[in-house]
Amino acid sequence: MTSVPPQEDKSYIEELKKSLYSRTAPEVRTKRKLRFTEPVTEVKTDWEHPKEEDVRPKTLNPEYQEHHMSFFSKLLIISAIFCVIAVGIGAYLFFNGANLISANNINIVISGPVSIPGGVPATFDVTIQNKNNVALQLADMSVDFPSGATDPDKPGTPLTNLDKMIGDIPAGSTIHESVSVIIFGEANLQKTIKATLTYGVKGTSSTFTKVQSYDVLINSSPINVTVTSFKEITSGQEFDMKVDLKSNSQQVLKNVLLKAAYPFGYTYMSSSFPALSDNATWKIGDIPAGGNRVIIVHGKLTGEDSDLRAFHFTVGASSPSDPKSVGTEYMVVEQDMTIQKPFISMGVTVDNDATNNDHVGQFNSNERVVVNWSNNLPVSLSNMSITIKLSGTAYSKNDVQSGQGIFDSLNNQIVWNEQTNNEFASVAAGDTGHISFTITPKDLGTPNSPVVNPTLNFAVSVMGNRAQEANVPSILTSAVTKNVRISSNVSLSGRMVRTVGPFANSGLVPPRAERATTYTVIWDVDNTSNAISKAQVTATLPAYVKWLNTVSPSSENVTYDTHSGTITWNLGNVGTYTLNSSHRREVAFQISITPSVTQIGQIPTLVNQSTLTATDNFTGAQLESKQDVLTTRFSTDPRYQVGNESVVR
Repeated sequence: MTSVPPQEDKSYIEELKKSLYSRTAPEVRTKRKLRFTEPVTEVKTDWEHPKEEDVRPKTLNPEYQEHHMSFFSKLLIISAIFCVIAVGIGAYLFFNGANLISANNINIVISGPVSIPGGVPATFDVTIQNKNNVALQLADMSVDFPSGATDPDKPGTPLTNLDKMIGDIPAGSTIHESVSVIIFGEANLQKTIKATLTYGVKGTSSTFTKVQSYDVLINSSPINVTVTSFKEITSGQEFDMKVDLKSNSQQVLKNVLLKAAYPFGYTYMSSSFPALSDNATWKIGDIPAGGNRVIIVHGKLTGEDSDLRAFHFTVGASSPSDPKSVGTEYMVVEQDMTIQKPFISMGVTVDNDATNNDHVGQFNSNERVVVNWSNNLPVSLSNMSITIKLSGTAYSKNDVQSGQGIFDSLNNQIVWNEQTNNEFASVAAGDTGHISFTITPKDLGTPNSPVVNPTLNFAVSVMGNRAQEANVPSILTSAVTKNVRISSNVSLSGRMVRTVGPFANSGLVPPRAERATTYTVIWDVDNTSNAISKAQVTATLPAYVKWLNTVSPSSENVTYDTHSGTITWNLGNVGTYTLNSSHRREVAFQISITPSVTQIGQIPTLVNQSTLTATDNFTGAQLESKQDVLTTRFSTDPRYQVGNESVVR
């Protein structure tokens, strides 16, 4: 029998070697799970050969065995621990929670009317319920009231808060308290009442609070305040605001005070009810149930075109500590007003001076005043008139030339209307024009009643009618003013003397050629209505005249420049109305002349033209006065004779 050779056995080492050197063999695992090798059953096909020893390991290397706990095992253990802790805490709270306290277990309920009329007493109930298992100790309830609240037991006394000592509140008990208050305010205004519970607990010195709020609506005000006026006004126009106060209360409103807050640019002028010193507060006093009071406030508002200004009027009971301020506020009303461009633009020109600054004029000098006007409205005006009111300490009604206007000397005004100017009957939109007059300022001062800092004042107003519109004036007015400041009259006078004055003069009269003759020069400075400063007189001496350096009085500041031959008298400040008074400024100095033979028969000049300059302190104008040349003709001297002035041989 031929034996069939068995298939070639591949040992484990050979397989491992083959996979080790193969490029396509899978990666060799370095760590695998422990497993047992399955037994191999062989069917003998030949005679039994000696059994080869199996060198493969029965188990993997211990270092490849996995000793880590799985994720699910860990999660199971953690869940078990958490469950044990939760059960423990729950058990503790269940058996020992009786001593714990929470603000959530304290209920504060405020009950009362959801809406109340202002000025009527109202009562609110406050319920405090302690749901904790321990008592609240030394509990204190504080109720805060809104602005406008007063004490019903003390009418007119503001009530801001109310404190009540409650004491201990046992566990599970309920406390009831009630509070009464009178709340003032505007209709449909919501007010808030706030209750605060302050308490302590056993075992701690800390205090705790619980707060609850309650909203209440004021369904009617105890007093109605209405303000009636224009919604639009032109800048500078005077107008009225009617403030009507009407009581809705069933009780007497005591010590009522009205206080106004004016916007920028408003000028209070008067009111129908006397105001306090601030011109914005009125003590109305008591208003009976259903009574009313009316106040008309007169003033004017200035501003730029399209400016919106707001007036605020506050009504309430006066404060006990300060009767001029509102302690309990009843109502606040706002009145808005828009400033519109003047319906008639006007510009006043005085002697071609169209600036907004004061014009500077002079006494006895005609001032031509021109008023240019323009209709700014998109519609025409009817019955337009322009009135100019004249005033001032330099105004003389005898020196007015009114032109086309009608001069009303009794009322010191000039009027132009449709009788004097036909075009004023109907002035179309955009129309322009002008009117004019002439006035001469006069010094109306007397020695017993001097006029200081004189002025002329022109107050120009225009009126016209336009179609009726809501909340705008149907009769429009506009106004501008122009002031003229009148400068002081200053004068410089000079004279030549020989036999009078502070100095003794020498030499022959008439003067002889080549012989010296001395003269005294006297300067006088007079001033009228306004004080002046930086006053100074200057003059020069001819080359043939000699300065003798003698001045009287010596207190006057007189200097001489030998190079230019200039004499300077620095007066500084000069008061008003110095003529024939002790304030008149005068100075004398002495000069000498030695005539040349070429001057025989002539009247030599001794002092060239003199000039006074000064600054008017009122008008700021630069003033000037001149004195003509002074010669050897000393005609103001009492001993002067005709012929004494000419040079002789």
